[in-house]
Amino acid sequence: MAAILKHWREAATLILVAKRAPAITGIGNQIEKCTRKKYDYDILMLKRSSKSKFMPKLYVFPGGAAHDVDFSKEWVSVFKDCNIDRLFEFMKRGGTGQYMFSRRRTPEFEHVPSELAFRICAIRETFEESGVLLVRNADGSLQSSNLDEVPVFGKVSSLSDSVIQSWRQRVNKDAKEFLKMCQELQVVPDVWSLNEWANWLTPVIMRSGESRSNRRFDTAFYLCVLDHMPPAIQDNTETVHAEWSSPDKIMNDRSEEGLAPPQVYELCRMLHFTCAEKLNHFAWTRAQTCSRVERYFPVLLRCNDGVVVVYPGDELYPEEPDCEGKNPMMSLNFTVEEIKQKYPRMNRGFDSHGRLEVNVQPKDGHKIPLQNLSSIGMTIAKL
Repeated sequence: MAAILKHWREAATLILVAKRAPAITGIGNQIEKCTRKKYDYDILMLKRSSKSKFMPKLYVFPGGAAHDVDFSKEWVSVFKDCNIDRLFEFMKRGGTGQYMFSRRRTPEFEHVPSELAFRICAIRETFEESGVLLVRNADGSLQSSNLDEVPVFGKVSSLSDSVIQSWRQRVNKDAKEFLKMCQELQVVPDVWSLNEWANWLTPVIMRSGESRSNRRFDTAFYLCVLDHMPPAIQDNTETVHAEWSSPDKIMNDRSEEGLAPPQVYELCRMLHFTCAEKLNHFAWTRAQTCSRVERYFPVLLRCNDGVVVVYPGDELYPEEPDCEGKNPMMSLNFTVEEIKQKYPRMNRGFDSHGRLEVNVQPKDGHKIPLQNLSSIGMTIAKL
């Protein structure tokens, strides 16, 4: 299998951002744009079913596990009119990526680079879970564009609702149908608009009766910005509710349900950007000028009054983190506040307090999260 390892599966997630149409009010013969909201964009969030085995009932970005078809050599012919060599070069800019991108795969799964396969996975899973289909005509319309000059907005399919829904049902039943759909409709997944945003590896969590490996994922997070907001409908299987909302509103409105730590961390990074175009430009520029994204593998530390979660750059983060869970959780004979005083260089979350503390800059040119979560009333889902 292309994306299944001993201790985790590989996956892809899409942070899908859509510019919000400005509200218009008529005043006499004049028309004014309403600018009441701080953010001019919304983010697609999906609530996972209570029956889900991974992150049940939580609000997440669309995404899921990679399948063998995402690495199929048939994608080469699908992209044949799109200057595929230039495309491969474009997606690998920034140097060698993290392990999920750079690792060797068996020969049958090496026809397309992982950078393309995981973008295809993110687009396919978004289609399955929300009905939003990001594709372009397979006529090479982007091959003459200078991809190094400006970022592009995502392209949403203009196919009829009946065609979309028919293919969505088929893809939900069998991931191979996504490749078949692209071949028959002569479209290509809009991989150009997906910018590498983050890489998260599920932490090791000890729970009785549950395997440590079958619920862990090494996940590529991508960000795509749309110039309009398409309708999104949950699939009523894996997802039970779909909504578009701004990052601050998500954290206010979803405090009761909770958000998974990666969602909280990435939403807090996005709080820096009130403008969708600036967010898109940052994501594109970071990928152009900086190294590939750093892998975030949360390490759990038990202290006297709770659990501290440390991320790369934290003073307590191990030089060689135990990604496979071979050793028991580390314990520190201090309280949370004592740890803050003793180890002040922080990139950490406090599980029992529902907040982040970050004062170190990431190595990959990314933003640190804005952190006033306690004043916002945010509840982070317990690990």
